[in-house]
Amino acid sequence: MPRHSYSYDDLLSIQEIVREAATHSLAVYYACSTADYKADGSIVTEADLAMQQAMTTALAERYPQVCMLGEEISEDEQSRVIQGDQDYWCLDPVDGTTNFHATVPLFSVSLGLISKGETVLGLVYDPNRNEFFGAVRDQGFWIDGASPARPDQPHKLGNCIAFIDFKRLSAAMSTSLVQDTPYKSQRNIGTCALEWAWLAAGRVNLLLHGRERIWDYAAGVLLTEEAGGRSETFDAEPVFRQTLTPRSVIAASNPELFEQWAARVRSSI
Repeated sequence: MPRHSYSYDDLLSIQEIVREAATHSLAVYYACSTADYKADGSIVTEADLAMQQAMTTALAERYPQVCMLGEEISEDEQSRVIQGDQDYWCLDPVDGTTNFHATVPLFSVSLGLISKGETVLGLVYDPNRNEFFGAVRDQGFWIDGASPARPDQPHKLGNCIAFIDFKRLSAAMSTSLVQDTPYKSQRNIGTCALEWAWLAAGRVNLLLHGRERIWDYAAGVLLTEEAGGRSETFDAEPVFRQTLTPRSVIAASNPELFEQWAARVRSSI
């Protein structure tokens, strides 16, 4: 099956679909959601389900040839989508559900468009700041539809801000990074997609995560690549892979920092 062509105009159209869905889904349940626990211990709220349904319906009307892989559909359905030959959306309707449920204003919507085994369009929406981060493969990276003025990036790890999720790292790696800290400072904001987006924007410089699912990284990997950054797994493989198995992440805002960061991380494995 030939790949469909997607463009900057598609990105702008999708932004409006996301904005509309968020207005009528996320805003309705903010500060009043209830939570159920999934098998893996994570939570799901009415907002996750409403946002996924709204996005599924609106995207199907605009792109009937593209199917949906959403975080909140069953694993059997997810597997069928990944194993099929159609283009598909990879959606996390609320990335950072725990933050959302607790009214911490750090959560996002992540949407990747997968065609022939790679992400060809990616979008992360921060509804609290009404900010869109988008990319189209080989066409560029944008914030709110415009090419951003990216801050100058450091040349050394010691001047970097790092996003690190220690919870999902081995004890040995965490201890090594704490006892011999190679970066200037460290953060973890509880939404993988927004961390990818801010890395692409150059607001932070390094990212490290032990276990991300495909809907966590599908859009973010493309944003980072199109902005000039790099990412790999701990085993030096591309992060993106069509699998439901979690993937590790080493990423940096430019290739120079990536080489330093990857060498430092892998020395502690």
